[in-house]
Amino acid sequence: MYFGHEKKGVFTMGSLRDINEFVMDKLKGRVVLNPVSLKFPFPERPLRTLGLVKIEGEVYSSERFTRILLMKATIPWLRDVYSIYFNPKEEFDLPIFTSDIVIKGRGRLFILDIHRREGGERPDDTALHERLIEIRGKYPSLLKNKTSLQGPIQNIFSKAACLVNITEDQDSDALQLFRGYLAVFLEVVEGALPLTGEALAKAHENFERYLKTIVEYDPGVKVYTKLFGKEGGVTRALDLFFGQ
Repeated sequence: MYFGHEKKGVFTMGSLRDINEFVMDKLKGRVVLNPVSLKFPFPERPLRTLGLVKIEGEVYSSERFTRILLMKATIPWLRDVYSIYFNPKEEFDLPIFTSDIVIKGRGRLFILDIHRREGGERPDDTALHERLIEIRGKYPSLLKNKTSLQGPIQNIFSKAACLVNITEDQDSDALQLFRGYLAVFLEVVEGALPLTGEALAKAHENFERYLKTIVEYDPGVKVYTKLFGKEGGVTRALDLFFGQ
C-alpha cells in the first residue's frame, strides 16, 4: 500500500497524518500482531476536557514485543498528536523505537529515535547508530530547526535521535526517514536472541530504571495525569507502554 495524496493536481509522497496506517503496512508479513485488551479501552474522551479530547488507536503484543502502540489524540481546533512506540520484550534487552508527531496547522513537531531503556550509549550500539545517522543524513532539510525536551527525559535520547520542528511540505522526507529507522529496527529485533542468567537480571535493572524515568519525566505521562488525574494517568500509561 502506498500512502500518497492528490492535491490540486500534484501527487505527494504522503502525510504524517497517515503515520499509523503507514506503520501497519510496514508490519504486514513481518510481525504477527495480537490485539491487547486495555484496562481502559480506546477510544477515550477525558471528562476533564468535557469530552472534547479524543484518544484512540491500537495496541498489540507479539512474539518479540510487549507492546506495539499506535495512538492518536485529537484536540479539536488545536492539534493532533500521534504516538508510535515499540517496546521489545525485556529478555531481548533491545532499544526502544519511539516517535511522537504533533501536528498544528502546517507545523509539526517530529520526534524519532531508537534508544536504550537506560539512555546513553553502549559500545555494541555503535554499528546501529552509525546506520541510523547515515539514514538521517540523507534528509538534511529536516534537521534545520532542531529542538529538545525539557528535563531528564532528554538524556534518554540517542545520538541518532531526530527532534525537529518541520512543516507540512516536509512530511514526505519525515516519512522516508521514519521508514528507514523502522526497517533497521525490525531487522535488529528479528536477529536478537533472548538473554539468561546475569545478563537477563541486568536487563531487568535497566528496565526498572527506564520505567521510573518515564513515569516521572515523560511529557506524555504528564499530559495523561492532567487528563485523568495522577493515579488514572499513570495506570493508563503503564498499561499502554509496558503492559503493567
